[in-house]
Amino acid sequence: MLNILIFTASYGGGHWQAARAVAKALLLHQKDLKTEIVDFVELISPTWNRVTSFTYAKSVRNAPSLYGYFYRATNRLKIDPIWEKKFNYLGVQKILGLLQARRPHLIVATYSVAAGAISRLKKQGLLRVPLVTVITDYAVHNQWIHPWTDLYLVGSEQVREGLIGRGVPGTKIAVTGIPIDPKFASLPSRPFLFEKFGLNPGVPVILIMAGAVGMLRGIPSICRLLDRLPLPLQVLAVTGKDRRLYRRLRRLAPKMKKPLLVSGYVENVEEYMAAADLLITKAGGLTTSEALAVGLPMLIYRPIPGQEAENTRYLTEIGAALAVRNLRQLEARLIQLLSEPPLLEMLRESARAAGRPGAALTAARHILNLAACSHHPALWCS
Repeated sequence: MLNILIFTASYGGGHWQAARAVAKALLLHQKDLKTEIVDFVELISPTWNRVTSFTYAKSVRNAPSLYGYFYRATNRLKIDPIWEKKFNYLGVQKILGLLQARRPHLIVATYSVAAGAISRLKKQGLLRVPLVTVITDYAVHNQWIHPWTDLYLVGSEQVREGLIGRGVPGTKIAVTGIPIDPKFASLPSRPFLFEKFGLNPGVPVILIMAGAVGMLRGIPSICRLLDRLPLPLQVLAVTGKDRRLYRRLRRLAPKMKKPLLVSGYVENVEEYMAAADLLITKAGGLTTSEALAVGLPMLIYRPIPGQEAENTRYLTEIGAALAVRNLRQLEARLIQLLSEPPLLEMLRESARAAGRPGAALTAARHILNLAACSHHPALWCS
């Protein structure tokens, strides 16, 4: 039986969602295989995972400019820098121990540091298993590029060209779209969803998504702004795992004149998106890919420097989103879009044209083809 190991990370939620989408798509393609998702940083050190997850969340929320500086600085470093070599050696025995126990036929990485660690093991002759790296943003960054990667799966032609520009052979790159759950390829009807959520079919629906761990700041202020707008609308707010935000919005909802439905972490995000006319969100690679797949126009609110700024640039260039940096700009854009249906429709058509609802299934086909092309089902060094 084919055994595929998927390394990911829990930062932000996007890496993990991509891993889950790939695993699900692989099993839809081929029932007689085994997939396992492993949190790479948790494997190395649970304590380190908690510390770095906390630090990442705090830096993005409270010091975005500092995070942006770190992102740009690491992107300017040469590929495979000395500090990354040392980091990739952390927990090498744990990594090798897991690999020896599982003996995968192929490894997928949806987290850049995991891809680097596996590439280094291959370079050292400790591993000869094919490595597939799934880039989870519409951005090119040196941390994703490792010479012993066999195949890169990317979200757009722009990312492919960026990798080629940094020396990656085009034969090692496939444009699949960023893998999202295969269920985005088959959506319920809007009348069904309006009845399910108790929505008025004649009133525009604004969806606000905080991200898996509530990274979008200022959502209560956004809800109060929406309530003040001189236009009919109804609001869906998904707060992810941020329980404090969930409680705040639940207290706010009865005070609003416009309907506000508040949900925490949900597994049916495709239904929320399919019911909405406009999404207010952060520019995470997975969330925006899901919106594209549904043909849902986006207002990107206060994109942080780094990969979110790169994602925002891509989304605005293809005409699927508009970016706003404060509440004043947000109010102006909302009034414009809700007052001019043809403009909103243009964004919707651009999003739909760029969407890849079957991205995970396409990615799975490339992964299985690579596994089938291997000369031996398990390429292990003694």
